Amino acid sequence: MPSPSPASPPAIGHPAAPPAGRAEARAASRRRIDLWRRFCAAAGAALSALLLLRSQVGGDQLNLLARGWLLATQGRFISFGNPMSTGGKAPGGTTTLLVGLPLMLWRDHRAATVVVLLFHLVAYFVLDRSLSGILRPHERLLLAVFYWLNPWRLYFSGFLWNPNYLYPFAAAHLATALAQRRRARFWPSFLHAACLLLALQIHASSLLLLTASVLLWARGYFKVNWTGAALGALAANLPLVPWYRDVLAHPALIAEAHKGFLGRGLLLVFPLLRGLLYWLRFSSLSLAGRMGTLDFRDAFGAAGERWLGPLFFVLTQVIAPATVGIALLANLWLVRRKGRRLRRRLPEGASDRTWLQGYVLWTLGATVLVLCAAPTTFMYWQGLALIHAAALPAVLWLGALWRRRARAVATGVAVYAVLEVLVGLGMAFGSPDYRCRGEETVVFPLRSHSPMFEQLHIQATCPWPLDVPGGWWPDVLPGPGGAIEGLGSPPR
Repeated sequence: MPSPSPASPPAIGHPAAPPAGRAEARAASRRRIDLWRRFCAAAGAALSALLLLRSQVGGDQLNLLARGWLLATQGRFISFGNPMSTGGKAPGGTTTLLVGLPLMLWRDHRAATVVVLLFHLVAYFVLDRSLSGILRPHERLLLAVFYWLNPWRLYFSGFLWNPNYLYPFAAAHLATALAQRRRARFWPSFLHAACLLLALQIHASSLLLLTASVLLWARGYFKVNWTGAALGALAANLPLVPWYRDVLAHPALIAEAHKGFLGRGLLLVFPLLRGLLYWLRFSSLSLAGRMGTLDFRDAFGAAGERWLGPLFFVLTQVIAPATVGIALLANLWLVRRKGRRLRRRLPEGASDRTWLQGYVLWTLGATVLVLCAAPTTFMYWQGLALIHAAALPAVLWLGALWRRRARAVATGVAVYAVLEVLVGLGMAFGSPDYRCRGEETVVFPLRSHSPMFEQLHIQATCPWPLDVPGGWWPDVLPGPGGAIEGLGSPPR
């Protein structure tokens, strides 16, 4: 009996078909795979919605909400973003608009988080549609599993934070570069430049995407319509105009960085290795920071913690770290397969699949450059703009294995997807950003009070201790006297 065509692997349990029925079996297999892809997409959206409903407000969230609340209730436009860890404030009022406009429609602290979730949906749609001509049906399913159901994508889709907005900009980075791989085009160049500059205003870690763009352009992976790029950059500059004005009056907004030194990652090595490890973890089940600090007492009481605590300890501390091995093998496979070819520019006649493999490797190369030059140690949230690229090695490697061992790979992927859903549920009910009390809670004492807490239902969701001497306060939120207070950075 002839074996199935490598280009169209059979579904689990589907026997090899005779020649006359091969086309029908192939079509049936594609329908099954497409059905499972849609199911994974729906599951990821449902988990993100659950996370959104349970989202909590911490220090960074109060800083963002204060900007949006002032715009929605007083028409006051704050021209700068949240305090940066290296000093000063993030440039531009893009975050003020992202938070304030939703609050004009719904006075609730979760209003802006709805935009975060919508951004994530747009990111997945853009990636899936852009790559549909390159990836085979089973690889599109793998994209849904390793990107859309990814715990790193899920966790940052349900609460308000600057880096959580970056996903669609990262997806547009790939899509607009792919659209110009053979010839420069006005609108893709416009969007590419605009998205890069807007992303930099939202979070400085978007420098990773900018560096990748420079390398990809230099190596022939896309061409640029310079008129479109210039106009895109000009349009993205509009939210910066009020900031330029305020900087003249308040130079502290652009205070010089006071941490680290350039080249620190290359000299000390550890920051570079830490960043590369996160590249691998971004496509695994391995959680970082508060993501994995699971405490179920707030949601289910002491009895729930007794039952769920050990289960999720095994899942997150034993099983999840082992899945980094999948990412490691996938990246080694891709480097061995395409690494040497990176020494020369991309040939004009190269296939789209070759382009995609090079896109991943050059994005990784840009990450290495930034990690070497960065003055501070890489933190996990600084790599969220890389998750689309970090997930692709597993998609491509397992996609190649699927063609030879469809049943085994499909079964393993199904188990992996179930584990992702379990991790997602664990985070929704146990992680600090999704519960009010317990270990490493995001709630801490504040030294004053504001109508914002009641109007946005913050106190109804999870009461904050207010009017506590020595407590913290959002950097732009007026206190009882009506004045905007200091420039301190919130604990996180």
